[in-house]
Amino acid sequence: MERRDRKMVNNDKRVRCPRCDGAMVFERFQDMLTLFYSWRCVNCGEIVDPVVSKNREPARGTKKKAVGE
Repeated sequence: MERRDRKMVNNDKRVRCPRCDGAMVFERFQDMLTLFYSWRCVNCGEIVDPVVSKNREPARGTKKKAVGE
């Protein structure tokens, strides 16, 4: 019998922080009325959830021009 070396496949599917590229952990957050889950960066504390992500998207076609342009 031949012995074959098994290679570990590194599928790096970790979630990375958009601010510092640090590791993100999925945590439970709670305020007075609601309970929600979100990603928090271990390094810088950045919190990213679907609402934050949506609000950070650039608005399409609604960019205001400065007066006089």
